[in-house]
Amino acid sequence: RGPLFADAIEIPRWLERDRETRYADRLQRDRQIGRELRCANPAARVREWWSRLPRAEDPPSMELSSAVRRIERGRRLITLLMIVIGAVAGAAVASAVFHYEGVWPVNVVTVLATLVLLQLLLVTLTLLLMLPKIPGLAGLQELLGGLNPGALAAAVYRRLGRANDQSATLFEWRAARGPAAARFARWQMLTWSQTAAVAFNLGALGAAVGLIAFTDLAFGWSTTLRIEAAEALRITNAISAPWRSWWPEAVPGAQLIEQSRYFRLASERPSLSPAETLTGWWPFLLAAILTYGLAPRCLLLAISLGRLRAATRRLLMDDPGVRALLDRMCGAAVALGATEPEAPPPANAASTTGPAPHTVQSAAAVVWSGALSEEAARAWAAAHLQRNVTQVHEAGGGRSIALDRAVIQQLARQRAQVVLVFVRAWEAPLLDLKDFL
Repeated sequence: RGPLFADAIEIPRWLERDRETRYADRLQRDRQIGRELRCANPAARVREWWSRLPRAEDPPSMELSSAVRRIERGRRLITLLMIVIGAVAGAAVASAVFHYEGVWPVNVVTVLATLVLLQLLLVTLTLLLMLPKIPGLAGLQELLGGLNPGALAAAVYRRLGRANDQSATLFEWRAARGPAAARFARWQMLTWSQTAAVAFNLGALGAAVGLIAFTDLAFGWSTTLRIEAAEALRITNAISAPWRSWWPEAVPGAQLIEQSRYFRLASERPSLSPAETLTGWWPFLLAAILTYGLAPRCLLLAISLGRLRAATRRLLMDDPGVRALLDRMCGAAVALGATEPEAPPPANAASTTGPAPHTVQSAAAVVWSGALSEEAARAWAAAHLQRNVTQVHEAGGGRSIALDRAVIQQLARQRAQVVLVFVRAWEAPLLDLKDFL
């Protein structure tokens, strides 16, 4: 069985081309496969049917499979690019904020603002984008959808793939055809963006660990705001609350905060404690990036992947051809005809089984929608009802309402005491027959 996304694209397209096959042949083929399936989930039944379907290796089928494989390769390529771009960007940002030349220490406030606070803001915006359209915030959600890294990647794919395959519009949230396609495009975009975000945090952590392990870094904190050491201690304690119990070394103490504060001066180097006493900040910074950067992004990526799979399954099941396929597989077999040859009725069956003769022997007849011929109507009425049909009128079917009204007027002028109406026995009467009666 192939990937779910490939099945969601290929199966509806193949079913659209399969409409050229006679319905009776499709019904027999799909019902036979459906009887062999044991899975109850509709999407699983359709995919299992697809894996068992004997498809011919004709040029149209091969071209369809090639197009679907091209789309799937494009998705994987974009995912790989998101990983690479995110990792490179994370490593570059971490290298910038952890930059140390031996004069000014690495500012802890700058690291927290760049790799923690900014990421928390982006996570909040991502959560807003994950929600359904909210009245009053739909414009903001549209704006966020256009600026999302996943949307930019989808735009690049559409530009490159539009000349080769129309399925590039699958990744366009705003121009999606129907709610199922829009839901798929949105979660695909969010999956790509969260993949890039996870790679960004991994790249940032990798660069930070490398710089800490293989270079000589000194940390301090400085800000223009009037923040005393005691207040800074309360802030770091609040930030460290998630890992305080299992990583106490990553919680800065009052002495470290007091000794590592500095003020940037233009003409002289700040007077700091020995560098070895200022390295206690790095466990706190790594723990903050892990807790407030990487962990939320991993959670959002897991949610996006789950919702993307559900949206892909919905994309498959939303197709009318797929729903008709399920009806053919699951519907009961109905056949018109006797299971054994029927013996002809005896010659005197009409006289023995018919009702007793009526006082009025003549009757008028109306044949509705060409149910039988005029001769057959006269013969049937004589054999089964002992009626002599004097006039046979055609009504219903493709005739106009005016012609049906004329038939009623003719019956009224004839003043027939009995009017027989012949209809098809195997077809349920419709409302137009009710109106005529």
